Amino acid sequence: MLERIESIQGVGLLYQANGKPHKLEKATLVYADNGRGKSTLATVLRSAAINDPLLIEASKTVDGTSAPEVVLQFGNGYKVTFQSGAWSEARSELLVFDADFIGRNVHSGGEVSTDHRRHLLEFALGEAAVAARQKVEEATAASREAAQAVQHAERELSGFHGGVTLAQFERLPRVLDADKQTTDLQKRITAAKSVAAIQAKLAPEAISEPEFNIEEVFAKLALSVANVHKEAEARVKQHIAKLGGRGAETWLSQGRQFGGGATCPYCNQDTSGSDLVRSYQAHFDAAYADLKDKIAVLAENTARSYAPSIIDGVSQAARVASARCSAWSDYVLLPPIVFQREEANAALTSFRELISGLLNCKQLTPAESVGSPEDKAKAAQLWERVVAPIRMLNASIKAANDAINKYKTQLNSESTEQLQARLQQVQLGTSRYEPKVVDLLNQLAGARTNLTVADEAKKTAREKLDQLMEVTLSKYQGSINSLLKKFGAMFSIEGMSANFRGNAPRAEYGLCMRGKSIPVESGMPPFAKALSEGDKRTLAFAFFIACAISDPKLTDRVVVIDDPMCSLDRNRRHHTIAVLRRVGSLAAQLIVLAHDAYFLRDLRDAMRKDDNARPIGILQLVAIANGYTGFAPIDIDVECESLYAKHHRMLYGIASGQGGDPVAVAKAIRPLLEGYLYRRFPGLLPTDLLFGQLIRLIRDATGSNPLCYAKNLVDELTEINDYAGQFHHDTNPDADTVAISATELKSYVDRALIVVHKGTPP
Repeated sequence: MLERIESIQGVGLLYQANGKPHKLEKATLVYADNGRGKSTLATVLRSAAINDPLLIEASKTVDGTSAPEVVLQFGNGYKVTFQSGAWSEARSELLVFDADFIGRNVHSGGEVSTDHRRHLLEFALGEAAVAARQKVEEATAASREAAQAVQHAERELSGFHGGVTLAQFERLPRVLDADKQTTDLQKRITAAKSVAAIQAKLAPEAISEPEFNIEEVFAKLALSVANVHKEAEARVKQHIAKLGGRGAETWLSQGRQFGGGATCPYCNQDTSGSDLVRSYQAHFDAAYADLKDKIAVLAENTARSYAPSIIDGVSQAARVASARCSAWSDYVLLPPIVFQREEANAALTSFRELISGLLNCKQLTPAESVGSPEDKAKAAQLWERVVAPIRMLNASIKAANDAINKYKTQLNSESTEQLQARLQQVQLGTSRYEPKVVDLLNQLAGARTNLTVADEAKKTAREKLDQLMEVTLSKYQGSINSLLKKFGAMFSIEGMSANFRGNAPRAEYGLCMRGKSIPVESGMPPFAKALSEGDKRTLAFAFFIACAISDPKLTDRVVVIDDPMCSLDRNRRHHTIAVLRRVGSLAAQLIVLAHDAYFLRDLRDAMRKDDNARPIGILQLVAIANGYTGFAPIDIDVECESLYAKHHRMLYGIASGQGGDPVAVAKAIRPLLEGYLYRRFPGLLPTDLLFGQLIRLIRDATGSNPLCYAKNLVDELTEINDYAGQFHHDTNPDADTVAISATELKSYVDRALIVVHKGTPP
């Protein structure tokens, strides 16, 4: 979460902006007039999100001499800075919707280019696709490199196999290394003479794989006691917390056993009518106690199943197996016995933290089911990562045993005479191949293997990326069209897909308007004419929101929205607020920048309906010295109040003793009374008349004219007007020189408020 925009220097109008005093909340709303720096602030956050210093450099203060510098404070006081043209680190949790997002991902100048669609695909697919694309690119590069290695080896061998094909040349019998084979045969002869001693050597043993019954643990975590009411449990826990001591719950549980449940064991007072005591009875009943005992036993038994000593034991067994393999190294080539201890230990630690965390939660709230399907799936995944290195270790041990057994079988079948004959053959023979040729053939075989593996990896990676794009984009199109419909858009998108034409994959989509399909690139009518500016921004906003809501990491994201209502029709205002409420409830933080104070006020009120206790911060960008912009607090309700409400607030401040500007209050008396009359008699009083003329209209009203109901106010209004008129230039050219008596002012303020509140003179 972004806690503070501590300072911004040398960036646009934010030349010396100090945001350190202003803490950002989970929902933060920023108000500013147009041209006051909202977009600049969004650009700063975008630059931090994607680690693009050029966005900052392009926004340098035109008339400034200070180099751009930014200090952002994230959770726990952690600071990220922009200095000397570079960010200290990227903050990918920032997700920013602004003009740059539209220009990069949707359109610029009314045109939709290949780059727009490529960037949109990257944005829509998110981090999962980035990883998948990287695997495709890596696999493609590996395939290309392997193919080049094959071609190089074939060219090097072309001068050595004249008269036969390379395939025939490779199939010829060969002696790889006479010296090595001589040594090997000599060892085998020696071994054949001492078969019994070799057969008695110990072979490595497979290591027992630890077991953990995830199904059983999660089944017990899901247990609950139906007759333990959550309300009773909550009330008891609140009382236990109030008592403070660690043994409070045990003390209360034991105390229930005395007094028969009808009297207090200390004072013998009747407790039969106590809601709290009844809560104790529900909380500490036998079923509840039994469940707590089961959970305690489960926690104790389970702790042994994922103790760190498991890895220690496996590691020790691996060392024993490796030592036994070493004893065979003089006779047979064995695979290395390696245990990936760190990987297994890290996975076991994560598994232990997950399971123990769930067990702790269950022990704190035994009556509630604990452990979601996601928790269970994660536990299974982590346990698989614990046992995978052990399985790999056992696979190595099995391969070693297979090689040893094969050697033993061979040893039993070999005779000294046969081995002597073979040794003589190797010694007498000559190498069928020069060492360079043997090396080249080995290189060729390895290159071909690498090429096969690389091509398969490339195919697999491409298939996974294709599948990911197809599934994601199909879902993405549905989300976008749902949003567009709710926004009241008269168009939708269709045919959303991806292709690999060009240097990189890109998104494809079209528009559907009034039943007609319109390509976004080179369509008729062109994109620039088919959609209004509001429709284009609505489309971009729908793209952004659809992706944000489907982002699996949304709970960790800081979502920044710059002017969501810019170019949008008022009839889309309600759903924009609804969308932002939803994003704000899901994201780690929501920051909305807007020039419409009423929109921000309504958004705040809507979010408070969801959670009245939710912290919502509101600040503004204001003009400071030299026309630059700084941060300041704002009362959004005051900013949005009508003149009538403002005048009433000013007069009420004087009347209630809260104080105020006497001159401003004196000038506000007459407009307040005018507003009162206009609201009491809507449409009956012309708005272009002075207050005195309005009083005369009321005085002269006759018959059934509703103004007659205000005749009782004519004298009072006239007297107040005589006093208040002296502070207005339309009735007194010397209004600015009139001295104000605090006592007299309060008297007329009180009289004016009585008229407004009661509709009668004092």
